[in-house]
Amino acid sequence: MDLAFQRLPWGGTHNPIMPNTIEVQLTYARLYENDAESGFPWDDTTYLIGNGFLRGLQGFLYILYMSVGVGLIASLAGLAIAIISLIIYHQNISDFIDLIDSVKYYFGILLGFYFGGKYGRILIAWISEKRQRANPTGLYRREGLVRIEKGKAVFEAPFIEFDAYLVHSPSGRGGRYFNLLLQHRYSKHQLWMKGLLTDAMDQKEVYAYWEMIQQFMDVSRPLPDVPIFEPFRHRDPVTAEWDQRTGRDPFKWRKISPESWRKHHEQTYRERLRATNFHQACILDAHIQGRGLPLPDQPQGAMLA
Repeated sequence: MDLAFQRLPWGGTHNPIMPNTIEVQLTYARLYENDAESGFPWDDTTYLIGNGFLRGLQGFLYILYMSVGVGLIASLAGLAIAIISLIIYHQNISDFIDLIDSVKYYFGILLGFYFGGKYGRILIAWISEKRQRANPTGLYRREGLVRIEKGKAVFEAPFIEFDAYLVHSPSGRGGRYFNLLLQHRYSKHQLWMKGLLTDAMDQKEVYAYWEMIQQFMDVSRPLPDVPIFEPFRHRDPVTAEWDQRTGRDPFKWRKISPESWRKHHEQTYRERLRATNFHQACILDAHIQGRGLPLPDQPQGAMLA
């Protein structure tokens, strides 16, 4: 992993804001108009990472819906131009009927893919919700553990035994997509952190994601001040004490609509992200087995029945 990808350092500058995900986070947070008692898949104790075939299918349907939507808009613009041309130059109702007849199947297929992608993923989410809720894969703040479901078993290990990697893949447009991967240091178990940030075009979004994850798992510090955790801040003792001492508005994020975010806040946070230096020495290297300390005789993670 060290030869192929960039290992991210432990410790950091405490900038957990990822501008590309804020609208998603605001939508999630605004589901809870009042301070919530529990959430899914994110709250003050757990950060769950959906995986598996159904999760991948939901992602595919979302991409299909967005791509076809763009194609549909472009096609409708072309159809509008053709209709205007007929009206101006031909003014013959039969030509108009022939035009509609020639494109009806094309638009029928596009609309089928569009609505299939839009509502298909919602249907799959509804069907698979119970299965997704039963999947324990994720991060557990108060226990300090990472759990990864493998078939009928669950791999469990302390969070401190995982290294974070900035991994990349071709974007198909001459660039790269970046993702965050947690690799267990003493075994082959991995956790792709695609629960919130997926296929980022900016590396610094992934750096900020890793900062957020570290702060979430550090029970000595308050929860990251990002929208997805806001409805649950009052439930975490350290966070509640911090918010009371600093006078933080409990609805700081939930008062911001997606439109207001884009208009008044997004550029500020993007500039802040660009200005943040995430490249610092790892504060734990000297204390990690396999680097500053001898390797353990046995992997410390365990497979649970």
